[in-house]
Amino acid sequence: MSASGFFAIVKQDFSQAVRRMRKNPGFSFGIVLILALGIGASTAMFSVIHAVVLKPLAYPEPQRVVQVTEGATLIRFQELAPSVRSYTEIGAFAGGLENMALSGGGEPEVLEGARVSANFLRILGVTALRGRSFLPEEDQPGAPSVAMISASLWQRRFAVDPSIIGKTVTLAGAPHTIVGVLPAGFQFPFSRLDVWVTKPSEWSVISPEGRAISPILSVFGRLKPSVTLQEATAELAVLHQQYAAVHPEMLDAKPESPDQVRPLKEVMVSDIRSELWMLFGAVALVLLIACANVGGLLLARATSRAREFAIRAAIGAGRARILGQLLIESILPACLGGALGVVMTAFALNVIRTMTFIDLPRAGEIHIDGSVLVFALTVSVAAGVLFGLMPAVAASKPDLIGVLKASGETGTVGRARHWFRLGPRGLLVVGQAALSIILLISATLLIESLAYLYRVNPGFQPAKLLTMKIGLGGTRYDTDEKKARFYRGLIEHIDNLRGVRSAALTLTLPMADTWLGVGLQVSGRAPVKLNDRPIAVFQRITPGYFQTLEIPLKVGRDFTPHDNLQSARVAIISETIARVFWPEYPEGQNPIGQHVLIGIDPQPTEVIGIAADVRQSGRDNPRPEIYLSCLQKPAESTMLVVRTDGDPLSLVDTVRNQVAAIDRDQPVSEVATMDAVMDHSESQLRLMMRLLGSFAGAATLLAVIGLYGVIAYSVLQRTREIGIRRALGAQRHHVLSHILRQGLSLAMFGVVLGVGGALVTTRALAALLFRVRPTDPAAFVGVSFLFVIVGLAASYIPARRAAAIDPMAAIRMQ
Repeated sequence: MSASGFFAIVKQDFSQAVRRMRKNPGFSFGIVLILALGIGASTAMFSVIHAVVLKPLAYPEPQRVVQVTEGATLIRFQELAPSVRSYTEIGAFAGGLENMALSGGGEPEVLEGARVSANFLRILGVTALRGRSFLPEEDQPGAPSVAMISASLWQRRFAVDPSIIGKTVTLAGAPHTIVGVLPAGFQFPFSRLDVWVTKPSEWSVISPEGRAISPILSVFGRLKPSVTLQEATAELAVLHQQYAAVHPEMLDAKPESPDQVRPLKEVMVSDIRSELWMLFGAVALVLLIACANVGGLLLARATSRAREFAIRAAIGAGRARILGQLLIESILPACLGGALGVVMTAFALNVIRTMTFIDLPRAGEIHIDGSVLVFALTVSVAAGVLFGLMPAVAASKPDLIGVLKASGETGTVGRARHWFRLGPRGLLVVGQAALSIILLISATLLIESLAYLYRVNPGFQPAKLLTMKIGLGGTRYDTDEKKARFYRGLIEHIDNLRGVRSAALTLTLPMADTWLGVGLQVSGRAPVKLNDRPIAVFQRITPGYFQTLEIPLKVGRDFTPHDNLQSARVAIISETIARVFWPEYPEGQNPIGQHVLIGIDPQPTEVIGIAADVRQSGRDNPRPEIYLSCLQKPAESTMLVVRTDGDPLSLVDTVRNQVAAIDRDQPVSEVATMDAVMDHSESQLRLMMRLLGSFAGAATLLAVIGLYGVIAYSVLQRTREIGIRRALGAQRHHVLSHILRQGLSLAMFGVVLGVGGALVTTRALAALLFRVRPTDPAAFVGVSFLFVIVGLAASYIPARRAAAIDPMAAIRMQ
């Protein structure tokens, strides 16, 4: 056959497919909509995976940009920089966000920033959109403060001011000169940043005294073209051993924990990669179920067209000709469904990009591009072939004599043996049921985990707590006394508000998983190296913190105003610390009155109280925790906690006004209830649960509809047979039970296959589960039982209709 002849046949089949869709608009619309949902969800997930996991970083030769080490001290970075030979250059950034208040020229605003070394753009190979990068001298202690801003901040706050370069703004209370604007969409080292500043070791979360020994730096670099990751890792291991020998007590000098050089992209997505692939797998299962459902519908329609195909075969149409026509009739609605799915994907991606409750790296790069469109087209064609193949194969081999003798509606489309008298449609339903069981069991396991997390006692009462972040800095608060004066005044103002029970300040919030650690040792005992000491969560709080969070104070006393004096070296410890250093607690030696050494501070601190354990994460056991007075050594950044009589959010504006009354240029950020903070701590698990639950619900609905359709179609085909059985004496309950057994058999086979598949696939969820095994019997048995019940309910309506068939009317049917 010539090419022109082939295309003429394709055009003819396409025109016929269009006419058939117009002839049955409701049927066609249903197929297109089902496929649009499946293809749209798959395309949306692929868009996320393509942008986050698959696409290279938007830097020149991105495979050479690597993370050298994580959790390094300033001393180690300063020794690494001149020693490494595998890199063209290395740099560093602080390991966490820097919240910086932008004031002056409008309402104060809290910006998310990062501290980076001056050469960070040179390492990445990125050029500023306007202005320049940082200069080496701007990275030195005491150098003038400079900043680079994002293109979005330039547009939002400065109205694309062409003279922005050289402009001085107030950031964190200190003047900064803007030296550059970064390109739109630029993300490093975190997403959604607005400002970049130098001096990464001066991260405001860490006090100046502890910055030299705090492992807060992440070191990154660009490999030389001839150097492999293995060679760079080997060099790093040698340098690490040398560093550990010279600095044996440093927290980043443990010789048994060498680092591995990794591509920067792998580091950025390592925490989310497996979850994204799991969701993509779940979406693929939903798409398969949708294809099976549509395949069942087309198989039924092909059966009704059996006489047409038999006549065409009788007058000379070959099997390939019939097969090709039917495949085009299935691919056309699949492509229409894919086009509608791409529109749905665009809306879904707009939502995903604004989801701030999950830490999704490279979120700004998620969009529909050529790769996504090719994926959507490929999936659409593949789906059309997949759900159209079985009906097409069955219809392309008609039983000519049998079909031409029978009526068009009751003739068969092939000679395949019927499984449970349901043929290929039964197989499709079993497959749908099995895939639904896998999704249902996965969602159930996550729901169980979340239920267990909610039942975990966090150690405090989160209800009716309002939290917000306050960051001080700059010349206005350049001394401890100025900071303490602000904090004291703020607590006094808020404590006097109507509707407020109490208020307090803390360095970090429990359950926020943003804690800072410090090494501890009991004074007077044999010295222990700093990096071998137990690490405790380090907190600075104001008096009344335990009362505000309703944390029980087990032994001793709370802080008093006298403890705010510099000369008062006192601390409160958690029960876990008490058990670590005094194993017989609460028996044996009383920890109250004992002294501990905190970090590198050589002066001992007296223990005046023991508080109940508080969890920093719902999944982990309570960590050791030590509390010092906030007003004795105020931090630049603290969290305000307010216990209210009613809805905490109703007091947000009132509390904001109290802050503004003390300092009108002082903004607040991260405003949330404590319940919301706890929810955010498990946002990843909750998102997975919601998405998998939605996918499982959709899949189950499709499977149940498919089961109902199979049983109903079976009853329709066997109406005459059932009428004869009734005429020969079969009772209604016999017919009812017979049809229900068929539905039960399909559901049971689907359950067995689904449970077998779930035993394998749910192991991928192990990292997300809490106190639940991937093979939890309760989840497997419960889901299986419920699905069988739902399957029987779906089969009952057609079974009841079959039992009500009039024997004489059925016998007279042709």
